Amino acid sequence: MMKIAIICMENTNYLLLMQITMGTPSVLITGYPKFSDFSNNISEKILSIFKEIDILDIDISTELLSVDEDGSDLVAKKINLGDNFDAIIHLGFSSKSEKIRFEKYAYNEYSMSLSDNSGRCISSGEIIQNKITRHRTNVNEIVINEVFQDDSRVEWSINPGRFVCNETYFKTLNMIYNKNNKTKVLFVHLPPENILNIIDQTEIIERLIRCITKPYIEVVGALIFDENDRILSCRRPKEKSWPSWWEFPGGKVEFGENPFQALSRELKEELSLNVSPSKIIAEQFFDYEDKYVRLMVLNCGIIEEDQIELVEHDQMRWLHKHELFEVNWLPADLPIIEKWFVEGIPSPHQY
Repeated sequence: MMKIAIICMENTNYLLLMQITMGTPSVLITGYPKFSDFSNNISEKILSIFKEIDILDIDISTELLSVDEDGSDLVAKKINLGDNFDAIIHLGFSSKSEKIRFEKYAYNEYSMSLSDNSGRCISSGEIIQNKITRHRTNVNEIVINEVFQDDSRVEWSINPGRFVCNETYFKTLNMIYNKNNKTKVLFVHLPPENILNIIDQTEIIERLIRCITKPYIEVVGALIFDENDRILSCRRPKEKSWPSWWEFPGGKVEFGENPFQALSRELKEELSLNVSPSKIIAEQFFDYEDKYVRLMVLNCGIIEEDQIELVEHDQMRWLHKHELFEVNWLPADLPIIEKWFVEGIPSPHQY
């Protein structure tokens, strides 16, 4: 059930943020007990921590999977029986890893070099007969790359091994894709504790959970010039979220649209303009409290003011470079404006 929360935020430049949520995200975290000659399994330890802690606004459930065929089947069977999650994060232990590894692929292949906890050791063959050779994770890699870009403790991996970890991952993703299920799935291999302590590993997994469950949208903004090389800024009306803040005119990229189509549609709706944007001039990833936003600003060239009709804004201003900070820009727009204030506004003739 949709609920609307109004959050008052007492920062210097704004008081009101409308946050729309679609209920509490549900996340299943799995791990494994010890196997082979290892004395413990860090994924079981981290699973135990998540059993005891609460993450604000996220419903966490945990499952310790057996290191055998039954364990590899369990989550796929849950999905097949109708269990619903917004995200599933499989945790496993990799004794040779020096970083936390986000596994990009799961492979339809056995190549076990040691026995699982049932004594099973399959040296070759397909996990599921006559299926695709590999599945790719369906998490938003753009968001993960942005959130973890400066964290040297994590990395993407394309080799999850061919043991029970890979088997579990492939079966889960295969069921997700067969059911056309929207649940996001990622396998994470954890290094030994002497490489990265358990507190740091737990903190990274918590960040990953937020990263995967937080909404992500792509938006487009128009870089519009007048004949004096000033750029257009529009003010949001009082009845909208972020009232009286200034922005590039534009809006959300809808399903099936590319950025150029989306901006053409938005400019028709907001400014009654028929424009064909020519080029993406700037991009900015921004982490709002309630969502991630990827803003793309497209060059729309020179447009005469009398062609513009404000439909969804209550004011507009044409700004020279030295006037850029005379209006209060939306947070996602601001880094681009700051860069242009230093380096100069791009040319309207960049096509």
